[in-house]
Amino acid sequence: MGWKLNDLTAQAGSPLATFSPTSYVFPAQDTQHVFYQGFTAARGADGHIHELYWDRGWHHHDLTAEMNAPLATFYPSGYVLAAQNTQHVVYQGFSADRGDDGHVHELWWDGDGWHHSDLTATTGAPLTIAVPRGYEFSAQGTQHIVYQGRDSHIHELWWDTGGWHHCDLTATAGAPIAVGAPTAYGFTAQRTRHVDFLGIDGHIHELWCDAQGWHHVDLTAVARAPLAGDQPTGYVFDVEGTEHVVYRGTDWHIHELWWDGTGWHHDDLTATVGASLAYGCPSGYAFDAQGTRHVNYAGIDGHIHELWWDTAGWHQNDLTAIIGAPSTISNPTGYVFAAHGTQHVFYNSVDHRIIELSWAP
Repeated sequence: MGWKLNDLTAQAGSPLATFSPTSYVFPAQDTQHVFYQGFTAARGADGHIHELYWDRGWHHHDLTAEMNAPLATFYPSGYVLAAQNTQHVVYQGFSADRGDDGHVHELWWDGDGWHHSDLTATTGAPLTIAVPRGYEFSAQGTQHIVYQGRDSHIHELWWDTGGWHHCDLTATAGAPIAVGAPTAYGFTAQRTRHVDFLGIDGHIHELWCDAQGWHHVDLTAVARAPLAGDQPTGYVFDVEGTEHVVYRGTDWHIHELWWDGTGWHHDDLTATVGASLAYGCPSGYAFDAQGTRHVNYAGIDGHIHELWWDTAGWHQNDLTAIIGAPSTISNPTGYVFAAHGTQHVFYNSVDHRIIELSWAP
């Protein structure tokens, strides 16, 4: 079948979007979920977190209105905690009276529906100045949220069955100051956790945790990679037991830092396949069933471009051109829906609609 286009805003009758969406699959219910901050022509960003969810059709919820939750400053991020069969969306709060409140807010779902928690108030953690990112560490059944604090440190809020806790990862690992939002992921096979961020030196730095605690490594220096122009994205390729961190360089190329048992390496993916120059931050994911890896990004031409890898090497697709999709004004987000053997990429179009590019064999 290949790639096809879906206008989710039209299908679900949902409000227009601002900023970039976030997305995930919830395998326990065989559903898909996309979250974004709303947009109105009169006011611009409306501060509400909206959900588009799929269960053989797309539907819409205004989670902010339903939970009477605080408004959002920027876009949200989301993840699933499979060990608890729960869903989680985190964002930086906003108050009409005070402006940015600097708190990390969580909207979370269990069998009783959606709930709201102010994690900053719960833990007494420092305020945030960037979008928080969350992930599950399945090896321990825990959840983790990382963010850049107003002190430019990378902070972690983490949950176990004893509740929420806080750790200053920058201070713990003796790492350099951060610029912007970090990315994070768990590496189940190695029982390690990884947080990657852009430093003030233009290097990609990693904080990683094993049984001995937190450590720091300068990936740019180790791999002799070019400087970064924006925040990175990281993911694991379980098929080969490797880690992958992708970012846009100051040369507007998509660069990959990847780890195997011999250490960290660097590839210039844009140069390898002669791809379009990038604008903004890429996203990446592995398609284990196909033995492939995928990196999606917004080009300077406003198109969504895909760089994908199989055993023959790297290839490229201009997804916007292939299916005649509208241009983008946001970074893309994507995932594999393993139960259906499909791929899904979402973005905010020039007319503020949430667009899905989906692939089926």
